[in-house]
Amino acid sequence: MRAKTYNLGYKGALEKIQIQKYTVLVLSILVGILAINAMMKRERLVIIPPVVNEQIELGFQSASRSYHEAFALYVASFMGNINPGNAGFIKTALELSFSPQLYAEIQQTITDDAERMRASGRTLRFFPDRVIYEQSTGKTFVAGKQEIVSAAGNVHEQDVTYEFRVAIRQGLPKVENYAFYTGAPRTQEWLRRNRNMGGSEVVAGAGSN
Repeated sequence: MRAKTYNLGYKGALEKIQIQKYTVLVLSILVGILAINAMMKRERLVIIPPVVNEQIELGFQSASRSYHEAFALYVASFMGNINPGNAGFIKTALELSFSPQLYAEIQQTITDDAERMRASGRTLRFFPDRVIYEQSTGKTFVAGKQEIVSAAGNVHEQDVTYEFRVAIRQGLPKVENYAFYTGAPRTQEWLRRNRNMGGSEVVAGAGSN
């Protein structure tokens, strides 16, 4: 009788161990799923900088209009104020702002522009007055006045536009397309209105052409 009792107790213990084993396995799987989900979860970061009047949202693969505009203005402010003395600093400051392929071109362009200004004695100043984000094309336009100051101090002023297409890659902004030209921003509306008109040449330079 006692042996039978021990036998039943032993079998019951085995059953409980078996149940616990599967319970632990299920819990381990659930914890793993939760961990993976936590790592893959792509939160949207909402920022309100002191110099901006509205929220700036930055996600894993996207960003708000205000973020595109603020980032494009940041890059254009560097590109529009290159001179021989700050060219090295600007190249370093913008290194992470462009895609690797485009940065190689931009770096060389900044170097060439700085050398031309050094030889001619000219300096550049850029005064942005509007920023336009075009959601349909993903382009951001920074327009304003460019002043080209000669060695003699003469100032030539012209309307210019810096055009960017910024992509958000894993939460980081990268300029993947860039153009600089004189005149108004070439938005879709501008292109429709000026379809048959020849515009000024688009260049991928820093703005000292």
